[in-house]
Amino acid sequence: MFTQAKPFLAVVFLQFGLAGMDILSKLALDHGMSNYVLVVYRHAVATIVVAPFAIVLDKSFSFFICSSP
Repeated sequence: MFTQAKPFLAVVFLQFGLAGMDILSKLALDHGMSNYVLVVYRHAVATIVVAPFAIVLDKSFSFFICSSP
């Protein structure tokens, strides 16, 4: 049952994350943050969050490609 619910749960968590980012962006812009600074911060946070997954998944994927039979 959990395997069937994985895509649904992923979409729900993604929507919560996007809603949270919208709220934080609105608050930051209302307090006077520059649009450009907000974009830089968003990209920096996204890089920090996604980079570990990219490193781990890339290393495990390249291992299977480069290993000889």
